[in-house]
Amino acid sequence: MNYTFFLSRLCLCLFASISLLSCSRNSEVNFDSLSDLAVKWRIVENTLQDTCRAEFTFINNGQSDVNSGNWALYFNQATLRIGQLPDSLNGVVEHVNGDLYRFLPGKEFKLSPGDSININYSYVGFMIKNGDLPVGAYFVSNLGEENEQVVLPGTFTTAPLDNLQALFPNPDIQSIVPTAANQYFKNQEITVIPKEKTGKIIPTPANMVQSAGKVQVNEATVIAYQKGLENEAQILKESVKKLFGFSLNLVEGKATVPNAIELSLAPVTVAGVSAEAYQLSVKQNHAIQISGTDAAGVFYGVQSLISLLWADKDSSGVFASGVEIKDAPRFAYRGFLLDVSRNFQQKEDVLRLIDLLSAYKINKLNIRITEDEGWRIEINGLPELTQVGSKRGHTRDSKNWLTPSFGSGPNPDSENNYGKGYYTREDFKEILKYAQKRHVQVIPEVCLPSHARAAIMAMEARYDFYMAKNDPEKANEFRLIDPDDKSEYLSAQMYKDNIVNVALPSVYHFYETVVKDFMAMYKEAGLKMTVFNTGGDEVPNGAWAKSPLSIELMKSLPEIKDARQLQGYFLEKAMAIFEKYDLQVTGWEEIVLNKDSANNATVNPKFVGKNILPLVWDNTGDNIDLGYRIANAGYPVILCNVTNLYFDLAYDLDPKETGLYWGGFQDAIDPYVMAPYDVYKTANFDTYSRLLPTESSYPGKQTLPVANRKNVVGIQAQLWSETIKGAKMMEYYTASKLFAYAEKAWAQAPAWEEEADIKQRNKSIMSGWSALANSIGQNEFSKIDAWFGEYNYRIAPPGAIIEAGTLKANVAFPGLVIRYTTDGTEPSIESPVYAGPVQVTGTVKVRAFSQNGKGSKVLDVKQSDQILLK
Repeated sequence: MNYTFFLSRLCLCLFASISLLSCSRNSEVNFDSLSDLAVKWRIVENTLQDTCRAEFTFINNGQSDVNSGNWALYFNQATLRIGQLPDSLNGVVEHVNGDLYRFLPGKEFKLSPGDSININYSYVGFMIKNGDLPVGAYFVSNLGEENEQVVLPGTFTTAPLDNLQALFPNPDIQSIVPTAANQYFKNQEITVIPKEKTGKIIPTPANMVQSAGKVQVNEATVIAYQKGLENEAQILKESVKKLFGFSLNLVEGKATVPNAIELSLAPVTVAGVSAEAYQLSVKQNHAIQISGTDAAGVFYGVQSLISLLWADKDSSGVFASGVEIKDAPRFAYRGFLLDVSRNFQQKEDVLRLIDLLSAYKINKLNIRITEDEGWRIEINGLPELTQVGSKRGHTRDSKNWLTPSFGSGPNPDSENNYGKGYYTREDFKEILKYAQKRHVQVIPEVCLPSHARAAIMAMEARYDFYMAKNDPEKANEFRLIDPDDKSEYLSAQMYKDNIVNVALPSVYHFYETVVKDFMAMYKEAGLKMTVFNTGGDEVPNGAWAKSPLSIELMKSLPEIKDARQLQGYFLEKAMAIFEKYDLQVTGWEEIVLNKDSANNATVNPKFVGKNILPLVWDNTGDNIDLGYRIANAGYPVILCNVTNLYFDLAYDLDPKETGLYWGGFQDAIDPYVMAPYDVYKTANFDTYSRLLPTESSYPGKQTLPVANRKNVVGIQAQLWSETIKGAKMMEYYTASKLFAYAEKAWAQAPAWEEEADIKQRNKSIMSGWSALANSIGQNEFSKIDAWFGEYNYRIAPPGAIIEAGTLKANVAFPGLVIRYTTDGTEPSIESPVYAGPVQVTGTVKVRAFSQNGKGSKVLDVKQSDQILLK
C-alpha cells in the first residue's frame, strides 16, 4: 500500500551520458516511421554507492529519418521517482502522473535508418526485480494536438535481470540470493515428519485429542442437520462431492442411521470464547457429530471435518480417525484485503477466493473497490464512475478514461487489459450472497479523501457534461475538487491530483450517495451492511495547503493549525454519515492520527469510543509500536503489519520472483513469525525472512499491557494489486502464505510468543513452522488442487548442493517431489526423482513438483554458489 519508505530512495537524478551513433542531422520528421523504431531498455548495474545505472536504446529499423518533434514515448514504471534533470538536446524523461512517464525528444534528436541512440541515466536507489522494468510502452505523435495518434513501437524489449553480480554488488546480499545452495541451507531447518504424524487441520484446533478407531464416509452416509443449518449441510455435501466424488443425502432432524454426520447448535466455549466455537466428535460405531454455538461455528466444524477426511483417506476409502475437538478462534476479526482497483479481478475469481478463505476460517473480505487507478463498482445515479473510472488508456485529460497504469497500455478496450472492468450491481450482490453462505463478511472500501483520482476524474467529466448543458447546479452537485486549488503534492504512488477537497459540501453529498447505494445493494441481497471502510490512508504533505476553500475553512476552525489536520475534519463529517446509517467505520491508521507538515504523528483521541476500527499497517522503523500506541489510547485495532501480512511483497530476492519489496520480502513463513501482542519478540526476523540470533533494542517505544490486549480485536492480510494481473497471479501470491496466516489468525497463541530467551524462542519458532510446513506439503497443497481442479499456489524451489560429486537436495515443504537432470535440460515430470544423495556429473538442474505434477522454478546447482555461501 505505501511506497513512501522505499520510493523516497528511488529518484531519477540525472542523465549521465548520451551517445549518438552516426545519426543524420538533416532528416525531416516523419511520424509514421515511429512504428519502425525499436526500443530497448536495460539496467547497467546497481552500485555500492546506492545508485542504479540504466539505459534506453532507440533503433531506427525503417526507411525514413526519425527526428525531433511533437512526439513522445510513454511507459509505466512503478518504482521510479524522477528528480531534477538537466536539459538535454537529445531528450529527457519526465514524470506525467502516477507511474506514467514519457521520453520527450530534444531538438537535436535525429535518427537515420539503421542508426541508434543510447541514453544512459541513473537512479538513486536500486532495482532488483523484472517487475521494476518499464512496461506498456507506446508512442504518441502530434502530441498535444486534437489529432494525437497512438503508435506502437516496432518492438519494445527490456533485458531480464539475470546478472546477479551487477544487481547485488554487496557480497552480504549476494549470500542470500535464492540460489540452489542458499535454498538447501535454508531448508535444512525443516524436519521431515511422517505423514501419519503431521497435523491434519490448518488452522490447528485449540483442543484436539485423538482416539482409537475410525469412521468411514461413503455414499450411504447421511447428513442430518438441525433446522436452520441447511446451508452448512449443503456446503458439506458440495465439499464431499468436489473432493471425493460421491454425494451424501441430506435429512433435516435427527439421524436414524449410525452412518451419519450430525450438525446441531449447542453452547461451546473455548478459552472464554463462544462465538464461532464448535465441537467435533468422531467415535467408532457412532455418528460423526458437529455442534456449534452458532451457524458459523458449525460451518468451521465442517471445514475441520473436511480436512480430517482428506488427511485420513486411503486406498480403501474415505475415513475420519477417532478424535475429540473443541475449538474457537483466537481473534474475532480474521480479515483479508483484496485490491481489485489497481488491477481488476473478475467476479468468478473473487468467488473462488472466498471459497479458499472460508476453508481456512477467514471471516472478513475487505474489498478495496476504488483507487486512483480504478473505480470498480456500479453506483446508481453516478454512471460516470464506471464509464470513466473503470477503464485506462491514453488520454490528454482523463475525461473519457483514466491514464495507463501498471502497463495497461494505450487502448482502454484491449484484450487482457487488467486496467478495465467493474462489478455491476448484480455482480456485487452475487458476491455478497456467496460470501454470506460461507460466513465471510464483505466490507467495501471506498477510499476518501485520498486515493480518489478515479472518482475525481469521473466527477470532472460529469461537471463538463452538465456545464455544456448550461446546468451548473447539476454540474457542481457531486464535484470533488476546488478548481482554484494551487496545492502542490506528490502522493505515495506519485499522483499530483488524487485528493478530494474536504471543504466542499458536495464531497459529503457524493460520499453519502455512494454509502446509501451500497446499503441498498446489501438490502437487495437480503443482507444488512454494518461495516464500511473509508480508507483514508496516505494523504500527502501539501494537500489543501493552497486551496482557497480549505484556507477559508481553516479560519473557522482555530483548533486546526496545519492543513494536514483537515483529515480529522473530514473524518468527523464522514462519521456523521456513518452514524446516520448505524455503520461501524474501518479505515487505515491515519484516520485516528494527527499529522503535521513535518509528518509528525500523534494519536487523535477525538474518536475514542466512537464506532471506529483503525487498521494499522505501518510497523516499520520508528512506527514499530504504532499499533500499540493506538490501542493504548483506547481504540480497538486490527493489526495489518506490513512486515508479516503484505502478501503482494515478493517471496524472495530472485529477480524473476514477482512482487514488490519496499517493505521487505515475504515468504510463506512470515505470517507465522508474528507476535501480535509483542511485536518486539520477532523484531529479529529480518526483511529477508531470516531469524537473527540477537535481540533488537527499542528504547522509548510502547508495549501492549496485558489489560489492553483486548483492544487488538483481529489481524488482516493484504493483497494489493499493483503487480497482480489476473487470477493466476492472485492465487500465486495468496498461497502458500495463507496457511500460516490462517494459523496466526485462528489458532491459539504458540508458547514461543511469550518466550523470553531468544535462543529458545528461535528454536521453537522453527519447530512450529517445520510442523506447519509438513502439513502444507503433505496435505494442503493436494487438498486445494482437488477442491479447485487446480490452484496456482507457489511451489518453493528445492535446495541442492554438490559435495564430492554427490547431489544433495531438500524441499521447503515435505511432500513435494524433487526431480533433476544432468544434461542441462529443465527437469520435467519425466525426469529422475531425487530419493537421496546421488552421484552426478554434468550440468545439474533441480525442480520441485507437487503431487499433481505442477513444477516450481528451475534452479541450477553450481559449486560457485556454495563457495560464496561458505
